[in-house]
Amino acid sequence: RAAARAGQNFDYMFKILIIGNSSVGKTSFLFRYCDDSFTSAFVSTVGIDFKVKTVFRGDKRVKLQIWDTAGQE
Repeated sequence: RAAARAGQNFDYMFKILIIGNSSVGKTSFLFRYCDDSFTSAFVSTVGIDFKVKTVFRGDKRVKLQIWDTAGQE
């Protein structure tokens, strides 16, 4: 397992899926959390998109892969 992780720059990785109705702010939440930015001029997400954010829990580096859906699930 250590050999497989040798090329990775994180200790843990989690995939998070943001779901909800259309136009409730899923994309705004994603941009605010990952980029610390906000704009009210977003175009509706088509299909699915994602962003990556790295956070630290103690001495562990955690990679979050956060997926944004169109809201038509």
